[in-house]
Amino acid sequence: MVIQHKPTGNKPAAPVGRPRGSNKEDTVARLLPAARQLFAEKGYAQTTFKDVGRAIGISHAALYSYFPAKLDLYLATLADTQALLLPSYLNAIASGETLRERIVGVLLASADAHDRDSSITGLLAAVPIEIRRHPELNAALVGQNNDVMDALKNIFAQAKHSGEIQTEASLDNLVTAFLGGGVGVALFQYGLQNSGSLREAMDVYVAMIEGLIFSVK
Repeated sequence: MVIQHKPTGNKPAAPVGRPRGSNKEDTVARLLPAARQLFAEKGYAQTTFKDVGRAIGISHAALYSYFPAKLDLYLATLADTQALLLPSYLNAIASGETLRERIVGVLLASADAHDRDSSITGLLAAVPIEIRRHPELNAALVGQNNDVMDALKNIFAQAKHSGEIQTEASLDNLVTAFLGGGVGVALFQYGLQNSGSLREAMDVYVAMIEGLIFSVK
């Protein structure tokens, strides 16, 4: 899901307490990863501007010069996080010749991103739950263009057309099952605060879906 961020709050966008001499782009570049960590660990409801400001050493009042409301901060954080994954996803899809190769590429790209920064998993995996809990998120996110989902539906559609897979399942259900399985592995490790590599666990999952993990007697 690629979000085009548009301010939604009613607070003025004029500078309020922005540190003198600060560079907006540099501050936002520090702010979004800190917000991602907090949203991942505490959730949307429990994360405050004070938390985020404290994490990067500015006042919560100064945050209003960058984002007029917490909803805007969350949407920008989500878009930034998705942007970290999209190039590797699209590269995996473009470089694979078969659906199997493309699926494996996307799963392993997700695992590598998690191993670099597990808050990516923490934030993205919680989005469906946050949407159900907070109507303002539902209104802002439902119906948005989703480049990743569109790309995945396209490769499943191609695989069905070519006969690589034979199923009556809808494209939505195919993508849901595929994403749900991979996200579940990542989320389980994130929730347990497992210090091991997700790439290793994802290799096991890949072997399982390829039918290579069980011995045949």
